[in-house]
Amino acid sequence: MAKIKRKSVVPASKPKPIQPDDDDSGSDYEVDRHMTLTKVPKTVAQEFPLPKQVRKEVVKRTAKVSESEESSEEEEDDDDVNLPTLTKGQIADILQTIKNNKRLVLNVSNVNFSTSKEEIEEHFRKAGRVKSVRIPKKRASGFAFVEMLDAEGFQKAFLLHGSYLDGRQIRVQLSESGKKKSHQKILQLEKKNAEIRKMRKKNRAKPEAKEVTLVPKVQPKVVERDPYLDKKKTKPPTRTKGK
Repeated sequence: MAKIKRKSVVPASKPKPIQPDDDDSGSDYEVDRHMTLTKVPKTVAQEFPLPKQVRKEVVKRTAKVSESEESSEEEEDDDDVNLPTLTKGQIADILQTIKNNKRLVLNVSNVNFSTSKEEIEEHFRKAGRVKSVRIPKKRASGFAFVEMLDAEGFQKAFLLHGSYLDGRQIRVQLSESGKKKSHQKILQLEKKNAEIRKMRKKNRAKPEAKEVTLVPKVQPKVVERDPYLDKKKTKPPTRTKGK
């Protein structure tokens, strides 16, 4: 019988355990060792720094520019307050664009919540005769509607913009009659009020607008003369000697 040669089975080699490196820091994230940090490029200011004296001058100039910008904003706010009113022709043109122009209604905002109707009416009497004052019951901010009786009072009422009422500086703007106003109507009123501000700024050069003030003009008293008492006395004729 032929002998069957048996194949020798080589035992499988055991995996060698991974030995930690000597510089192991104990971190579980071995990926950090293979990451390369990229250098952040330096800015021009860091690469070429300015001398100390030049940097101080730059800081001073930027501070002056910021102060001038703030002062210009404050001047714009002040310019919006001390402005002449509209002329009679401008008032007539504005009233033509209002639907119900027989009612001369103004929107008074930044009003104190504790201010009463009587106080608002008394304040607007400086401009003229007040027809009515309405304070909405449900309001998120302090405002009211003042209706003037005639166009003259309506014209002077714009001069009360920026005046103080009950410790608050009020704003007087154009409005329209009617309790509920649509969003489109509100946008139209904002546009008209912006045009009114522009016209009032231009009216600084118009004497017709500058003459309108809240101070009533004091008319001189006319003294009626009596034709007999105020008659000029004639001197008697002088007599010459020898006659």
